[in-house]
Amino acid sequence: MEYYAQDELFNRHDLDNLKLKDTAVALGVFDAMHLGHLEIVDTVVRYARENGLRSAVYMFRNIPKSVITNTDIKNVNLFKKRLRILYDRGVDIVIAERFTTDYMKIPYTEFVDKYLVEKFGAKFVCAGFNFHYGFRGKGNTENLKELCAERGIKVHIAECKSLDCPVSSTLIRQLIASGEMEEAAVYLGRYFSVTRRVEHGAGLGHRIGFPTANIELPDFHVVPKFGVYITRAKLNGKWHRAVTNVGGKPTVGSDKPSIETYIFGHRGDLYGREIEIEFRHYLRPIVKFESIDGLKAQLERDKRAATEYFDAEEKNAAGSR
Repeated sequence: MEYYAQDELFNRHDLDNLKLKDTAVALGVFDAMHLGHLEIVDTVVRYARENGLRSAVYMFRNIPKSVITNTDIKNVNLFKKRLRILYDRGVDIVIAERFTTDYMKIPYTEFVDKYLVEKFGAKFVCAGFNFHYGFRGKGNTENLKELCAERGIKVHIAECKSLDCPVSSTLIRQLIASGEMEEAAVYLGRYFSVTRRVEHGAGLGHRIGFPTANIELPDFHVVPKFGVYITRAKLNGKWHRAVTNVGGKPTVGSDKPSIETYIFGHRGDLYGREIEIEFRHYLRPIVKFESIDGLKAQLERDKRAATEYFDAEEKNAAGSR
């Protein structure tokens, strides 16, 4: 997969001189990579393969609305994970830049000529029903179709993806922040997960027989509701059953938010290694215990609950074959 992106330091690299040819382009923010986003991406990949084009996704490293409204909007996925999802969907090219106050000033007609025509060499474009672009969002799906038609570019506008309610990044952020992981998975098309490198913790887990892998999320990432979750942990390409604590550790007098995962049967050193934590089910709130023994007893109960959860899942999966 080819990759052209503005980095964290705002270096543009190859973006200014980008000259692609014969592409089918997906336009959007693609922050949550939910079912609606994936439908747009899959449409572009399919059209490109059927018409001898290369599929491309044009997106932003940050969330435009956070710049437009000057508000703190959390990311559902880190940028690296979004790239992995696009790679897995078969995308040929990713173009990503940062949405800035200068970018906001680009007239919508200039975006079509400068980006779609000159930079991307687009022959086909797909965007969502609520897509807006250009200065003050004056560009919309109607004038996108008109301008592209004049330039020989076909346009497909994806309809609103709706289940019990419309699929949106805002809804998914709310579900994750509320601990509703099963519901979030319905709209994402997969379970919510985070991938980070394991950091050193206080070592309490090792001392009480429940060693944990500790990770931290950046401030701009959505954090699940504080509590204990049934999870899975991916190490070296293999999934393991796990239980994860999100939040503080009141029993030992710590209120610093952290994500600590106990991986069943794993005793090796994970420091510095990358680990993916997949959140399956909110199990219980965080509780302050009167003693370490009380904490250990609860952790044993959490482990049994997770074991029963995964055993039932495997039994149901076997029964449906």
